[in-house]
Amino acid sequence: MIIRKLLRNRGLGVNLIAGFCFIFLAVYAWGLSWKELGGYFLVILFFLVGLIALAALCGWVLRKLMAKTDWNSIGPDQHEGDRKNEPAANEKTGVKPDAK
Repeated sequence: MIIRKLLRNRGLGVNLIAGFCFIFLAVYAWGLSWKELGGYFLVILFFLVGLIALAALCGWVLRKLMAKTDWNSIGPDQHEGDRKNEPAANEKTGVKPDAK
C-alpha cells in the first residue's frame, strides 16, 4: 500500500526507491559501514541546516535594508492602477466638465 502511494506520483516515488537502493548497495556491495554512512549523513545534514540558516539570515538582512531605504516612492494609494475603480472627479461633484 505504501509503495502504491509512492508510485502514484512516479517521479518522486521512483527517485526515493532508487536513492534508498543506491545507499543500501553502497553498504552491502562496496563495504561501507553503517557508522561511516551515518557520519556522512550527519555532515550532509549539518551543511543543509547551515545553508538554510544562511538563507534565512540573508532574507532578514535584505528585509531590514529594504525597510530603511525608500526604494518605492509611489505608495499603494498613489498607483494609477488602483484608481480604475474609483469614480471620476466630475462624477463626485455632479458637474459636467464642459459646463461653466
